[in-house]
Amino acid sequence: MASKIVLHIGLQKSGTTFLQHMLHANQKELAEAGICYPIPRDWTRGKRTVPNHEWSTYGLLGTEYPWVSERRGARESTSWQNVLTQVKTWPGTALLSAEALSVIRTPAIRHLLTCLDIDEIEVVITTRSLDRALPSLWQQHIRNGNSISFHDYLEGLARQREKNLEDDPTAHIWRAFTLNKLVQRWSKSGATKISVVTTPGTPPHLLWQRFTRAINTPALAQAPLAKETHTGLTAPETLILASLNATLNSPKREADRIRQTITERFQTRHHRGGKVTIPPEWHPRLTDWTEEDLTALQQTPAHLIGDINDLRPNIDQSNPPTPEETAQAGAEAALALARLTPHPSPLRRTTRRLRRLLP
Repeated sequence: MASKIVLHIGLQKSGTTFLQHMLHANQKELAEAGICYPIPRDWTRGKRTVPNHEWSTYGLLGTEYPWVSERRGARESTSWQNVLTQVKTWPGTALLSAEALSVIRTPAIRHLLTCLDIDEIEVVITTRSLDRALPSLWQQHIRNGNSISFHDYLEGLARQREKNLEDDPTAHIWRAFTLNKLVQRWSKSGATKISVVTTPGTPPHLLWQRFTRAINTPALAQAPLAKETHTGLTAPETLILASLNATLNSPKREADRIRQTITERFQTRHHRGGKVTIPPEWHPRLTDWTEEDLTALQQTPAHLIGDINDLRPNIDQSNPPTPEETAQAGAEAALALARLTPHPSPLRRTTRRLRRLLP
């Protein structure tokens, strides 16, 4: 049985996927250092690009995640049991990485810790400032098929922040991004140590070096960096994709394919326009939220790795996208669609197969 478990519950848009690529690439080196990073046997299923343990936790916690159905949770139960077996048969430290664990409530945390049944459980939280995270979250919202404006998205988040984070399932974003309460939930539920690792976003090797300190593997701090992941959209590109989502009337699978094609085309451009930034009228509120959180965080038992100033807003005074930038992004989207090969219908595929069989 593992002597210790480290749970990496990196917040969304805090470099979690990059760290998971690094853990996967250095799995052998981690094992030599006494750390098992379990690889779920079915990790290649679906759209994942790197093994992690999020889907596996669905098999234990199910509908505790607002986006997971009972059917999906039941389907992942075997994956969870597979990971649990790897953890319990490893003699050293086991490391699990699932950013969704940052949104679960106290009863679910206690259920997880009881199931793991190991005395020493450390939690590592990777995080970044709200002025960097919230634009990225909105972009992801748009990439997932939504069309809400950034202003309305922020208004919705502001309303959610006023909810009871422990009782309301829909307040899951702030259960993660209100750091002091996140630390308190895990500490009061039985985690023996909690580290908060900050990142300014770049350079990526700084996040990896800080993370290796948190998991006590200094020898891996200089490991070659894994490939870059998650290139974001610019402001004009996000506007174009949001407008497309508002008018797109296609089955979900086809709509996802269209968005993916356009996004890939966007990422090949040399001049893409400015990034999405927090609107000026939101600057004071973002600063107030951050200072309130950081003041309370310093009263928790969390061990800070990095610079607390990384979490303070560094508000960009970027100009909104110009009509020309938006038009150029629209033209690129049109070109991507023009070159998109339609999926043949099942009937057409069957007809082609039959024709090949005929003499």
